[in-house]
Amino acid sequence: MGNVLAGIIGALLGFSGALLGAWIQSRGEHRRWLRDQKLAGAAEMVSAGTSIYELRSGSREWLESFEPGELREWQSQLQKGRAVIHLLCAQETRDHADSFAQACWRAKTPDDEHATVMALRAFTASLRKEIGSE
Repeated sequence: MGNVLAGIIGALLGFSGALLGAWIQSRGEHRRWLRDQKLAGAAEMVSAGTSIYELRSGSREWLESFEPGELREWQSQLQKGRAVIHLLCAQETRDHADSFAQACWRAKTPDDEHATVMALRAFTASLRKEIGSE
């Protein structure tokens, strides 16, 4: 009877160790997936925001080469990136993302570059802090 009980206890300990290991691995994979999603959303948002900024503050020659369909594509890309940031990131990062997007849309002259760059820096710093990539 003692041998059977010891065998059962050993089996239960082994099984619980396997469950704990699977849980830890699953959490690590989820963290990596979440980090990758945040980075992809931020990259999409920064790319589109930069293009919108360049359009809004560009020279006349640049504006003449612009195609209207591009703006719709950039708006869509910006919104997709913002949606990811708003769904997955902390409030501070969301606020900085909104500030960056607003700075891109408000740009009217090349002089607006400083405000846009500062908003972009704040957004990237907040995102880096959040994902642990400082």
